[in-house]
Amino acid sequence: MRIAISYDTIQEYILENDLNESDSIILHPADYDNLAAEYAEENNIMIFRSFEILGIQVIEDTEDEVKKNQIMVVQMDAF
Repeated sequence: MRIAISYDTIQEYILENDLNESDSIILHPADYDNLAAEYAEENNIMIFRSFEILGIQVIEDTEDEVKKNQIMVVQMDAF
């Protein structure tokens, strides 16, 4: 699914797709960087590694599998 990635759209995606703590979201590096910056500003924190939104871990794609503006969902035990 290709959508404009933002803090709000990720929250909506999590809720609409009924994701749970065993799921992880993987994002293109550019989307991850933008979302991490928005998340850090929204929550007034610094991010040094992956983070969670609504209990769902958000991870940067390091394998070049996720296209920009795409969300990949995987099970945590897949790592």
